[in-house]
This record gives sequence, C-alpha cells and structure tokens, in this order.
Amino acid sequence: MTRNRSPARNEQMLTTGPAARGAKRREKLVAMIVGVILIVGIGTSVFIFSSRPDLTVSLSKASLQIQRGTLQTLQVSIVTKNLASGQVSLSTSNLPTNVTASFSNPAPQIQAGGSTKSNLTITAGEHAYGQNSTLTITATTNGLTRQATLPIAVVGNTYNYNIGGSYTSGWNITTINAVEGDVIVLHQTSTDSLTHAFFVDYNGNAMPDPNEPLSSNFNSQTVPITFSFIVTQVGTFTYYCRYHPNMTGTLHSAMP
Repeated sequence: MTRNRSPARNEQMLTTGPAARGAKRREKLVAMIVGVILIVGIGTSVFIFSSRPDLTVSLSKASLQIQRGTLQTLQVSIVTKNLASGQVSLSTSNLPTNVTASFSNPAPQIQAGGSTKSNLTITAGEHAYGQNSTLTITATTNGLTRQATLPIAVVGNTYNYNIGGSYTSGWNITTINAVEGDVIVLHQTSTDSLTHAFFVDYNGNAMPDPNEPLSSNFNSQTVPITFSFIVTQVGTFTYYCRYHPNMTGTLHSAMP
C-alpha cells in the first residue's frame, strides 16, 4: 500500500533535497565566476588607463612678480610617463598686456621614460601692466596636451611718501599720482597721537574691503610705520583713515 506524501513534505523536499542543494551549489559557482570576471575586467581597465602615454609639466617658480622694463627667466620641465615620446611643442597664453614670452627651445625632443627642459624668458615692456594674470604654458606631443599655470603680476616704479595723519587737519599728503603696477611705500606717523589706519577705497563705499590696500594701525608721532601696496586699478580713488572718515586724499592711477 502506497502512502501519499503531504504537500508540506513535498515542499520541504523541493527546498532541502538533493536537487535543491545542487541548484544552490550552481548559483554559488555562477556568482564566483561573475565576481572573478568583474575583478579581472576592472583590473584590466585600471591597468590600461594607468599605462597610457602621458606627460607632466612643471615650473621652477610658483608665481612671478616682474618689474616693468625688465625680464626674468624660469625653467619648464617635462617628464614622460608610460612610453610617451616625440617632439614637444611649447606655447604660452594669457600674458599680461605688453608682456612677451620666449622659449630657449620651443620644440624639444623627448624620449620614452625620459625628460627635457626649456628656459622660458618673460619680458615686461616699458608700458606693461596687469596684476591678476595667470600665464598658461602648454606642452603638446602626438595629440597629447598638458598644461601648467603661473600667476604673474607686473609692477612698476616705487614711490616713497612720509605721510602724517591728524583728526583735525587730515593727511599732510592729499594727492598721490601713480600708474597701474607702481609700488607706493608710506612711512606713516600720527601727528596727533590718535590711532589711524590708511586705506584706498577702490569701490567707492568709504569702507576698507578685501583686496583694497589697508595699513595696520599707527599712533606714534616719531616712529613711522611702513606700509606698501601695489596700485592694481586705473582711475581716481579716495583714500581715508579707517577711523576718521574726514581724513581723505586722492589717488590718481593711470595706465602705463
């Protein structure tokens, strides 16, 4: 006499029997194979990406301040990575006005795994100006382009002033004439022994703001406090005492 298994018994056989255990083993095997394929694929992609020919471009200076009518030289270094080679074309862009650049070797050859250098001479003409420029140096070989940047500021002549401040009589110098890029050096004293601070109001709000020249406090009648700044804008601007707005003077700044 044959006994029929209950539905619950049949379901248990399906989930825990030999067939079910075999299916689970096959699922684990498939998961392992997929994992290996993914790992190998990712590793291959990383290897291919990291082994592409490449260049690095570096400069011997992090920034450059150059006086009008002078020249300076810096070194451009190029290093190959992953078998990059060939003739490298060097160029510059974004120079300040009336500033020129020339390479000692504008098209050096570079070997795989090697490096090369070229001197870059920056020349600022008599009428050069520009305080917030970023020079770009570009190296190109076989369709590969890499760049390096160099903040560059042109400065002009330096002018010294012995400036005194008084709440009642104001500044003893009420006019400063300059051109953009000139360096103004103030030797500051307080003729009334009150605390003063000099600032140039570029934006016209009668308050010292970021990127506007602002001296430290000074209150001595006999010991000057020296403060210098570069004229960075063209126009006519008012300079003040930070604490006494009645103390004013005029900065006339022209283009070089």
